[in-house]
Amino acid sequence: MYIISASGLIFNATHVVLAAFQPENEVLLLVIYFLTFFPWLFSPVFILTFMLSLLRLGDIFTIKKQLIITLIYGFIIVIIYFTPNGITFSEQSRPIFSWGFLTLLYITLTVFIILPTLWYSRRLIKTFQDKILKKKLITFIIGVYGLLISIYGTILYITWQNSLFSSFWSIVTTFISIPSALFIYYGIGREL
Repeated sequence: MYIISASGLIFNATHVVLAAFQPENEVLLLVIYFLTFFPWLFSPVFILTFMLSLLRLGDIFTIKKQLIITLIYGFIIVIIYFTPNGITFSEQSRPIFSWGFLTLLYITLTVFIILPTLWYSRRLIKTFQDKILKKKLITFIIGVYGLLISIYGTILYITWQNSLFSSFWSIVTTFISIPSALFIYYGIGREL
C-alpha cells in the first residue's frame, strides 16, 4: 500500500514539472495524471484486504477472492477515470474534476471501501480480546478513517473551485494526513 501511494506522489511531482514546461501536451498530462490518480485511489483496497486477513476469513475470502476484489476495484477506478469530461485541466494545467466525476468517485469509495472497512473494523474490534492489541487496532482504524476523510476532501478540493475552501482544505489536510499516517504506523504498521 505504501509503495503504491508513494508512486502516485512521484508521478504527481512529474505531472507538476511537465505541466510547467509542456502545458500544451494535454494527452501526456492526462496519462501522467492517471499514474498519479490511480495509485492514490487504488491503495485503500489493500487496507480492506489486510483487515480481512486479520479476521482470518480465509475460508470465505480466499487469496483468490481477495485478488478478484482488488482487480474489480482497480478496473472500476480505471473506468471512472475515463468518464467523458470527468477530468479537465485549467490554464495552469491543474486538474479539475466534474461534479459527475466526484459523484462516481464518492459512490465507488463509499460502497467498495468505506462501508466494508467500517463493517470489518467493527468485527475486528469485537474479535480482539487483548487490551493492548485492541488499543493498537483502534489507533490503526482512526488513522485509516483520517486518511479516507483526506481522500474525500481532496476529491472535493479538486472539484470545487472555491478559493476559500481551497485555502481551508490546504491547511486542514495537513492536520489530518500526517497524524492519520502516524496512527496507522503506530497502530499496526510498527508491530502488531
